[in-house]
Amino acid sequence: MNKKYVYAVLVTILFSVTAGMVYIETESEDARATINLKIQEDNQDNTWRIKSNNGRRNMGTINTNRSDKDRIFWQAIRSDVYFSFDKNVNDYFTFDEGLFEDGYTQRLGANEKLRLEVLETAPADTLTYTVFVIGAGQYVVGNSPPRIVILGR
Repeated sequence: MNKKYVYAVLVTILFSVTAGMVYIETESEDARATINLKIQEDNQDNTWRIKSNNGRRNMGTINTNRSDKDRIFWQAIRSDVYFSFDKNVNDYFTFDEGLFEDGYTQRLGANEKLRLEVLETAPADTLTYTVFVIGAGQYVVGNSPPRIVILGR
């Protein structure tokens, strides 16, 4: 066999094998999960629920990751709501200045969004929270009450 042919085949094999192994590790915002949720009235039974962004799936439990610094967005549809967490959110999330002044509660206006970003230093834990729909005078139905599970890696 021709030496040039053998070298060409070896180089091709070597390139094919190593091409999948070479990578550059970069920190990217794209690695973050963005969880979009809506607080809205269910047309079938007139209860208020936390639903996925497309409105199809109930989201009583939210699983999130501290190592990815996941972001959670809630949007209140057609009513002001009042969030109340069982633990101090300052230990778990970053959020816009001026929110959660007491560390536990926050009012959100109709059609506004609330953004929480999981801290990389947040403890692995489960937070329960309630959402009171002011216009309807009732609490959101979830996993009685809804919760956020923060996973660690």
